[in-house]
Amino acid sequence: SKSKMAVVACVAAILLVNSVGHVPRVPTERRESLLTKIGTGQCQELWLEQPTDHFSFSDNNETFMERYFYCPLKSGKQPKVIFFYCGNEASVELYVNATGLMWENAESFDALMIFAEHRAYGKSMLPSMKVQEDDKPLQHPYLSHELALADYARVLQHVQTSLKNEKTTLDLPAVAFGGSYGGKLAAWMRMKYPAAVVGSISASAPLLAFLGETPTWDSSSYYRVITKTAEFYSSSCASNIRSAFPLLADQGGSAEGRANLAKWFSLCEPLENEYQVSMLRFFLRDAFDSLAMGNYPFASSYIAGSYEHPLPPYPFKIACSYLSNMSLAKSPENLFKSLRNAVAILYNATADSKCFDLPAYPTSSDPGRPMDGIWDWQWCTEGMPDSYWFGTSGTTDMFWDNPYNRSLIDTHCQLAWGVTTRPTWIAAEYGGRSLLQGHSNIVFSSGSFDGWSSGGVATNVSASNIHSILIPQGGHHLDLMFSHPDDPKAVKEAREFELAQVSSWIQSYTQLPHAQSWGDKL
Repeated sequence: SKSKMAVVACVAAILLVNSVGHVPRVPTERRESLLTKIGTGQCQELWLEQPTDHFSFSDNNETFMERYFYCPLKSGKQPKVIFFYCGNEASVELYVNATGLMWENAESFDALMIFAEHRAYGKSMLPSMKVQEDDKPLQHPYLSHELALADYARVLQHVQTSLKNEKTTLDLPAVAFGGSYGGKLAAWMRMKYPAAVVGSISASAPLLAFLGETPTWDSSSYYRVITKTAEFYSSSCASNIRSAFPLLADQGGSAEGRANLAKWFSLCEPLENEYQVSMLRFFLRDAFDSLAMGNYPFASSYIAGSYEHPLPPYPFKIACSYLSNMSLAKSPENLFKSLRNAVAILYNATADSKCFDLPAYPTSSDPGRPMDGIWDWQWCTEGMPDSYWFGTSGTTDMFWDNPYNRSLIDTHCQLAWGVTTRPTWIAAEYGGRSLLQGHSNIVFSSGSFDGWSSGGVATNVSASNIHSILIPQGGHHLDLMFSHPDDPKAVKEAREFELAQVSSWIQSYTQLPHAQSWGDKL
């Protein structure tokens, strides 16, 4: 339809310049507390023994047990297709229970669903992840996206083999799905293992958010998207947030001011030094980052809250309602109390918090401080994007002057993990801005509310069936979620387009010849 084409065509005009993935900056332990009971009860929890290292022969031949969920057709029919979810950086149940695009369409495609858990997350623990025994940083050399992709290829191979019988000797067409970091994995799965999956739906995947590309991706574009989301609801909202940071610096410069800040923001502990004041800044920035990702048209516990107490529909809009008065900046107390109420939409979604704790991130004064668990290992070793490190200017966005600091990142990774970063490796591995060359059958989608859209692919290569969609008023991989009566028209059209592509990939697969050798003809 014309409107559907408009969704695709609007990308180049709207997109600003992708876990996490990932990657949402929501701590893994919080994400894992949000699991619901939608889909896992209809699946089998299975395990596959995997090599710890697919790419070399080690003396000990270590293996680990990878978990996956096997979700057969409700009808009991023999499947004709496999829908394969590439697990992210959390327990796989989260994605089993949230990926409505797969659940709502599996029956019509006669699709068996497989949800694979990423190595080192959830219950798929590696034997090398032992307790640290000395003062050296504990490393995780077998935690990488390349090894995870090889795991997924073997899970698919195992499932395909189990489905074969005297009537079915050929592999079924498999389609990869993923959002955020999982969206990157889904796209890379198609690029690295094109015989394993016929195509990929890669949602909210910041595949261009890496160094080593030309032109270089600007990390501050991430927070410009967050600012645009605030401005969508109210110019006063963005203006008041921007005004807060100079006032916060003024108050943070004295003991009396820090005491006021602790009181006005309902902090659990007093602010005693500049480091803690700086963490208050990140506390505020993180809130609007997560609210933008979770700015769904329906109540959801995917980003924050709980199944019983989810984030409300369009939580960013509600947060901005506390900041719509342009006169707020005249009174630091009024402005900061309004900001507290705004960020409480995220931090007190369960309505049971009496006060707020601040994060503790690495800074120049303490660069080796750990953060984000083992995702930080993937940030340091592979450059998997983490929005904490992205820069802000305070002029083109609504935050404060905090430039991207490569030197701090390198020092942090050396102290925290004992590794020297390879910031340009992903660009070398996949081609940077040329990553689409030689590939086919991928749909990239991004939501205009979501900061990760800043690193999402915005290019169409129609001849190769590579399509990019920007979903106006879309949160973090909204298109993968279960459909809802309040979904905007654009996401409905995006899902229709994605499913049409999936159908065409499957049809094309059934028409492709299988390779024969000269020996077959003897």
